[in-house]
Order: sequence, then structure tokens, then C-alpha cells
Amino acid sequence: MLNNTVTHPNTNYHKQIEASSTAKTVFNALTDGINLWWSNTSNSVQKEGGHFTIHFENGHWWTFKILEFTPNHDIVWKCIDGEPDFNKEWIGQILHWEIIEDNSKTIIKFHQVGLSPKIECYKVCSTTWDKFITDRLKKHVETR
Repeated sequence: MLNNTVTHPNTNYHKQIEASSTAKTVFNALTDGINLWWSNTSNSVQKEGGHFTIHFENGHWWTFKILEFTPNHDIVWKCIDGEPDFNKEWIGQILHWEIIEDNSKTIIKFHQVGLSPKIECYKVCSTTWDKFITDRLKKHVETR
């Protein structure tokens, strides 16, 4: 597991939310339902070793390889390619989703290893992640 390498909250982006939802619903939103809260995907193979590309209306895109895929608990992506003129700093970064079901709620923990205040895109990317995770993802999983 990647948990031990994602322990530097001051040097990597992290966000944790609680949602009135099940772990299964959250897991589905982070796999088959990415397009319903983040953006459009293509070439999606949702399993360990699979890949997917996320495309935004402004033409920006990133491709991720799925390093870990533990249903209803853990997903780890590695950014392996992206729009060369925008946020190429993401290439090589690790994005880790941890899902913890606790009674009638689910805790969603997200860590992006490499997205730190030291890189150029930190302010824009962290602010955007805040919106996507706390608003769009949370609303999506709570209305399913």
C-alpha cells in the first residue's frame, strides 16, 4: 500500500471529507463515474494496471495508470502523460484515494504526492481539487 509514502501533509496536497454514502457508491464514483463529477474520460480500463485519460473542455488532459485498485477501499493513480503546455508538473505524481466506511457515512481521503506549494500550479490545482472534492464529488455520492 502507498499509505506510508503519503504522510507529508505540508508537502503534498491532501483533502478529507465525510459523505452520507456507502463505500461502494464512492468507489463507483472514483472509477466508472469519474465523468459525472470530474470530467470526461476516454480509454478507461478500470482495474489495476489499467489506464484512463481525463479531458477538460479547455483542451487540457492527463493520462493515469491505475497502480492499486482495491474495491470499496483504495485506488492509486499515477499521472503518466498530460497536456504539454499546462501542468506538466503532474506527470509522475501519485494520486491516492482512500475510502473508509463508518456506519452511515464514508470518509474519503485524497492525497496527491508531488502537488506541493513548491510547484507552480499548486494554488490553481489545490483550489480546483477543493471544489471538485468538497462540492462535486460529495454532492454526487450523496445523491446516488
